[in-house]
Amino acid sequence: MKEPFVNLDTLIQQTSLLSDMELQAYLANLSDSQKTEFVGENVVGAVDSVKQQKSSKFNDLFDQMIGADNNVTSAAYYIARTRDLTDFAKDVDDVMVKQLNSADINAGLASRQNEINEWANFNKLDTLYIMQILFVSLSFVGILAYLLSTGSIGHPLFAFLSYSIAAVSVLMLIIRWRYTNVARDGRYWHKARFPAQKGKVTIAPICPTA
Repeated sequence: MKEPFVNLDTLIQQTSLLSDMELQAYLANLSDSQKTEFVGENVVGAVDSVKQQKSSKFNDLFDQMIGADNNVTSAAYYIARTRDLTDFAKDVDDVMVKQLNSADINAGLASRQNEINEWANFNKLDTLYIMQILFVSLSFVGILAYLLSTGSIGHPLFAFLSYSIAAVSVLMLIIRWRYTNVARDGRYWHKARFPAQKGKVTIAPICPTA
């Protein structure tokens, strides 16, 4: 049959108890003079043992205090370093935000300047087209004046054709001026402004597909 394991704590307690009982029995057998001599011999050892234990405990506590102080110093250094890194990251973030805002503003300005340039260029092209119409009209009038001077056409025909050409040119100028100043959008050249529709705007339903 296998024996159970012995509990070391219980064994140590029993051994210490037996040792104390043996010491008490030994002291009980001593006389008063022997007891005094025994105490005198063991006091110095006990005091030295207590001093040694206190010194060892003091050294251990002093080492622990130095270690704790070093840990506090390291923690303070890490906290200061973390605060510096946090401030640096915040400064970098502020700089990036400013750069992004500047980039957005510059992009908006560049886009708006492109729209202005496009509107101005097409306005110049439209003006050039009107000037070409006027040049062609004056060229026809000049040809008619030459034919009138040579007697190829009469005054009634010359007046009719000249007034017709002038009326067409003036009508084109009026249409162009009215469309640019009334209907054309002030920002986008190829966009027109329409009057707002009265009433509710309804959206046609979407037919389901088969």
